[in-house]
Amino acid sequence: MEDVNAAGAPALNERVARPRTRLEFLDALRGLAAAYVLLYHMVLLPTPHLGVPPWFASLAGNGGSGVTLFFVVSAFSLFYTMPARLKEPRPRFSFYLHRFFRIAPLFYVVLVLTLWRDHAVFGVDHSLSETAGMMTFVYNLIPGRQESFIWAGWTIGVEMLFYAIFPLVYKHVSSVYGAVAFFLMTLLVWHVFNSVLDYLPVESATRESVRQWFVLRHLPIFAFGGICYFLLKDRILNGRRETQGAPLGIMLVLAAIYLYMALLSGWLPNVFGAQYYWQGIVYSLALCGLCFWPWALVVNRLTVFLGKVSYSLYLLHPTVVYFMAPYYAKIYAAVPTASAALLVCFALTMLLVSGLSFVTYKLVEEPFIKVGRRIYAYASTRGQASAAGAGMTHRP
Repeated sequence: MEDVNAAGAPALNERVARPRTRLEFLDALRGLAAAYVLLYHMVLLPTPHLGVPPWFASLAGNGGSGVTLFFVVSAFSLFYTMPARLKEPRPRFSFYLHRFFRIAPLFYVVLVLTLWRDHAVFGVDHSLSETAGMMTFVYNLIPGRQESFIWAGWTIGVEMLFYAIFPLVYKHVSSVYGAVAFFLMTLLVWHVFNSVLDYLPVESATRESVRQWFVLRHLPIFAFGGICYFLLKDRILNGRRETQGAPLGIMLVLAAIYLYMALLSGWLPNVFGAQYYWQGIVYSLALCGLCFWPWALVVNRLTVFLGKVSYSLYLLHPTVVYFMAPYYAKIYAAVPTASAALLVCFALTMLLVSGLSFVTYKLVEEPFIKVGRRIYAYASTRGQASAAGAGMTHRP
C-alpha cells in the first residue's frame, strides 16, 4: 500500500527521485586529481622547492592539471544527476540547495581557519569586503581577487559560478552536438574577452590575474564533461554494453596517456589558443576509457576512498604541505636519492592529509549534506501541504 501523508498526497520519499548509481570510476578520478594537485603543491610550496628527479620533473610540474580533471568530472556528474533531480517536486530549489550544502560548510570552516592562520602565523588580516566576497562565492568576479586567500580556493569560485548557470546550460545542451557547441561558444567568448582585456584601463597585475583565474577561461573545460556524458549516456543510463567494451576502454586510456605525454613534450599544435584546453581532451579520453574499462590500477578501493574525501583533501592539503616543509628537508637529508625522498614525502603527506580529510568529511561534509536533504524534505512537505490545503479550500 502506498504511504500517504496527512494531506492525502504520496509521501515525499516516494515522490523524490532515487539517486542514481554511484560511478566508482568518477570517484577514482576525483581521488587521483586531488592526489596530483597535492603532489604539485608539495614540490612547489616549500622554500627552496623540493628536489625532483629529472625523469619525473615534467609530470610533477604539471600536477596543477588535476584541477582540469576536477572540472571535467564535476560537469559530467552534474549532467548525470540532473535528470533524477528534475523529477523531484522542486527541482531547481533541490539543485541549488544540494550544491550549497555540499560546498559551503567545509569552505566556511576552512575560511575561518585561514583567517586565524594568516593572522597568527603571517600577521596578515583580510578586509571585511574581501571576506564577504569569499562567503558569498562572488570573489571570482572581483578583479584581482579571483585567486582567493584560501590557498587553492580559486577553483571553488569557478565551480560555484558554473553551478549557478548549470540549470540554464542543461536546458539548452541536450546532445553531444550541443555540448560541442557549448565548448566552441565558450571558447570564442573567452578569446574575445581576452582580446578586449588589453584595452581596459586596469593594472597589468590585475589583467594577468583575470587571465589566469577568471571563470570564462575555464568554462570550455566544463564543456568536455558534458561531451563525455552524452557520449556515454546510453551505456551508463540504459545499461547498454559494448561488445568490445574492454578493448575500447584500453584504447581510450592509452590514447589519453599518449596525448598527455605529447602535451608535456610540446608535440601538440596550439589550435585552441592555449595548450590548457588539450588537458580537457586528455582527461575526457581517460574518463571515457575508464567507463568501459575500470582499470584496477586506477579504479580501486584506495582511489575511490580518496575520491570520497577529495573535497576535504583538496582544501586542506596546502596548509598541511606548508607546515610539513621542515620535515621534508629532514627526509631529503636522510634519504640518499631524490626519487626515494620524494616518494617518502608524498606517502607521508597523503597519509596525514587523508586522515584529516576523513575526519572533516565525517564531521563537516557528511552531516551538512544530510542537513540540506532535511531542509529540502521539510520545504517540499510544507509546499505539498499548502497546495493540498488550497485545493480543499476551493472545493465546491
